Amino acid sequence: MSAVRRDWLAAGVVFLVAFALRAVYLNQIESLPFIESPIVDARSYHEWALAIAGGDWLGDRVFYQAPAYPYLLGVVYRVFGEGGMTAQWTQALLSAISCVFLYVATARVFGRRAGIAAGLLLAGYAPSLFFDGMIQKTSLGLFLTSGVLVLVTGFAARPDARRAAALGVVCGLLALTRENALLFAGVIPLWLFLRARSLGSPLASPIGRSGWLASPAAAAGGFALGLVLVLLPVGARNLAVGDTFAITTSQLGPNFYIGNNPSATGLYAPLMPGRHTPDFEGSDARRAAEWASGRELDAGEVSDYWLARSSEWIRSDPGRFASLFVAKLFYTLNDYEIPDTEDIYVHSEFSSLLSLLHGVLRFGVLLPLACAGMVLAWRQRSAWDAPSLIGTLAALFTLAVALFYVWARYRFPLVPLLTPFAGLALARGFDMATAGEWRGLGVPAAALVVGALVSNLTIFDRQVLGQVAWVNLGNVMVRDGRLQEADDYLARAAAIPHESADLHFHLAALRMKQDRPEDAEHHLRRMLALDPTDFRGHRLLAQLLRARGDKQAANHHARESVRLDPGRKRRGRPGAPLPAPLAEPSAGQTR
Repeated sequence: MSAVRRDWLAAGVVFLVAFALRAVYLNQIESLPFIESPIVDARSYHEWALAIAGGDWLGDRVFYQAPAYPYLLGVVYRVFGEGGMTAQWTQALLSAISCVFLYVATARVFGRRAGIAAGLLLAGYAPSLFFDGMIQKTSLGLFLTSGVLVLVTGFAARPDARRAAALGVVCGLLALTRENALLFAGVIPLWLFLRARSLGSPLASPIGRSGWLASPAAAAGGFALGLVLVLLPVGARNLAVGDTFAITTSQLGPNFYIGNNPSATGLYAPLMPGRHTPDFEGSDARRAAEWASGRELDAGEVSDYWLARSSEWIRSDPGRFASLFVAKLFYTLNDYEIPDTEDIYVHSEFSSLLSLLHGVLRFGVLLPLACAGMVLAWRQRSAWDAPSLIGTLAALFTLAVALFYVWARYRFPLVPLLTPFAGLALARGFDMATAGEWRGLGVPAAALVVGALVSNLTIFDRQVLGQVAWVNLGNVMVRDGRLQEADDYLARAAAIPHESADLHFHLAALRMKQDRPEDAEHHLRRMLALDPTDFRGHRLLAQLLRARGDKQAANHHARESVRLDPGRKRRGRPGAPLPAPLAEPSAGQTR
């Protein structure tokens, strides 16, 4: 069999394995409440995509969330409709193609067997299946990052100016999916320049159908052209609708502040208690900034305000900032998948396949293998080769995640950057072991052990963080009127030895639906004892007391609800100190 046929056969096997695993997983979770009733970010993306599918292509505000994914989803909805888990099946297809991209990229630099290992590692990587089952941009980010690796390894072999331009386009799309991928735009053109120079490419030598060899300047310029072609229209669009030239989104400042402020823990906390959704984040960030500034602000000025607040804190307490950054580095490299609204550990209870795969193919396995592979790749490196760039991008992305705050889906783009090295470790390690080259395996084995120790440290109370997912499931059931299921899910959350104001709020909402006002009042008073600044508890308690005829107490809690509600218009002197709870976000909440 020819080499070309072997490549096609390997790529086909990788694709089929990846898609088959995702098909099984999607069938196992199709009854999950989040599928029929997406919440928080998923609901925001879904509704945005529906608006785009309905013809609202421009929108009327500066992008606060990255736009590439909802626009892709909008096109998919327009063509195929929104039912039948359309988004999830689209993402399964994108991820299966990403596995093929990883095979191609890895095979180019480390050989076919390493490429097959890398493709199959990603095919069975449990968090990848988990994210494919959510309406989230993670799968698109995986697809684009894998595309970057294919183009990088192709350019490394043959510095083609068209590949450089295509790389700029894909990096631009990746930045519109993951804003911190803009860091790549500062490194890749330099690498393109140096790679082309190292091969001594002429300015424009015809090479037949494969295009033109790129000079160093043409390589960097081609990348810049591709990047500008993608990002400039976005900047122009944001300027047209919001008087802010933002080439991606306007959430840099608020996001940086959430991760870097006196109350920051390294995990997500909303700017205002009880306000966990993207719409609230954007409006609350603007409202607080305008109140403090004493005037209306455009989106760019709002972002600058929050960046300035973080900068002031960093200057005032650099030691605390440094220790927090180190802690976030460990969070980023830890095996634990820090949950967002949905939790891989909860989903594993609904999918036997996900549970099985997560036992053998998770981050705490991938990172040690990648560490060993990096040692092996270092031994065979040459100046400005593709593995050097891929390793640099992985390090940069790790730092970028730790600069903000850590979620499982925020660190997931590291996976395609680490997988080629993990594939190399499996293929080369097997060859060296079978050949009896034990001395040569010493340093890679040591790197694997160190990576395993760092990644598998017990840092988090997994039960406490996992409580949020059970609460969210219960919330969806309450909203849909499925009260018995809501009771079951909230009971799972309550069984965890950790009290949270949010849990008591949703238990109170359920008890009111069940016509159990005494129990509802108990949960509301316990909620307000835990967090007296959460306006939702005061508002619901006011309704309950008013229905009981206790008007004086009801009016008190109604006034508190209005006073604490960050969604209301503020009275008083603009520019004055922010009234609570606008002063600092509440720590320890997850969305």
